[in-house]
Amino acid sequence: ARKYGDIACFSLAGNEVYHVSHPDYGREVLITQRAKIEVSALRARLELVLGTGLLTARGELHARQRRLMQPVFRKSRIDAYAGCMVEFAQRASGRWTPGGEIDIAAEMMKLTMAVVAKTLFDHDVEGEADRVSRNLTLLMSYFTRLLSPFLRHALNLPLPSTHRFRRALRELDEVIYGMIAHRLRHPGRGEDLLSLLMRAKDDETNAAMTEKQLRDELLTLFLAGHETTANLLTWTIWLLAQHPEADAKLHAEVRSVLAGRPRIEAADADRLCYTRQVILEGLRLYPPAWFVGRTPLEDVRLGDYTIRKGATVLLSQYVSHRDGRFFDQPERFQPERWTAEFEQKLPRGAFFPFSAGDRHCIGEGFAWLEALLILATLIERWKFDLIPGQVVQPHPTVTLRPGTAVRAMVRTRDSSQAARTRGFDRPGTP
Repeated sequence: ARKYGDIACFSLAGNEVYHVSHPDYGREVLITQRAKIEVSALRARLELVLGTGLLTARGELHARQRRLMQPVFRKSRIDAYAGCMVEFAQRASGRWTPGGEIDIAAEMMKLTMAVVAKTLFDHDVEGEADRVSRNLTLLMSYFTRLLSPFLRHALNLPLPSTHRFRRALRELDEVIYGMIAHRLRHPGRGEDLLSLLMRAKDDETNAAMTEKQLRDELLTLFLAGHETTANLLTWTIWLLAQHPEADAKLHAEVRSVLAGRPRIEAADADRLCYTRQVILEGLRLYPPAWFVGRTPLEDVRLGDYTIRKGATVLLSQYVSHRDGRFFDQPERFQPERWTAEFEQKLPRGAFFPFSAGDRHCIGEGFAWLEALLILATLIERWKFDLIPGQVVQPHPTVTLRPGTAVRAMVRTRDSSQAARTRGFDRPGTP
């Protein structure tokens, strides 16, 4: 992008790929000309794992499933999940030992996994968290191989890697089908997403979802719902650990908003002003969804170029969010940049961590509340000191995971020090 400009063409595994990096062109692809453009073949190959869930479904199937799930992600419903989010964060961090070492990435994966399973599916997976995380990591490692036209053939061969892939997928399926079976035995109040999907009927045929379609939707939302937020929290805590002034300012805000209460609540979200800025900056520098792929259904024009039917168009949040034309000192962690004035002047499409258009992330509101409440809950009690000598680099697969464990020593906060932090004389005022 920096060398060849806002539209650059190259070959990737035999595919003609156009990388688009200007906000105007990005909006053309994701919004203005979306009727002529569908999800790319790269995403379609995720069907090997996800089936035809919301992430990979196309056309009317995608539109129907999205309409069906939308009520679960209304603000009033999401706010009702706040207590569960905070409870799981307190429970998880309550198991840490002051002065002990943790892997931030692993802890955030287990925490967000438990939150999504309980809030969306009313299911407890804490006892299965390690197994699920291990299998997810293995399946994620196959993403680069999904580009290969030989992958489907390789998965039919009795190779050790094939056995590992199939075993990991089988064990994940056991968890998902276990959720379905548990709900059939225990219908409960029927207000969660799983109950909604099980009751859903097609408008035309009146047919319910098959068990396979249920599995695809649950697995997609289970993975997408916890993987991305876990990565966001991991990178944000990692950044805060390297910027003690920002960490202290965030801690002071949380203590001020709490004002002696034992836990953060959904109603506090609008008062966590600096917390929101910190998360925005984490999303900018290390967006969990780091690229978007599309394929034109016919030849389309972008600027002075014609993008041919069947080509792949890539937009990268990671690249766009570090564009110096729109973000001053783009490599610098600077939460304070996110003022109302800055956001108003930022070109539409320059910042799109949740994508845009008809495939905009359905769970954005859920992810925002979860990230705000969990980060505030953890930072109020704990300070994270990175273990010296480790090198943490992004490992871009389906999401932007850290390439290694993110090791940190956890220390309890000194409340007297927080009280002396300047700039928070009134609750909610950064």
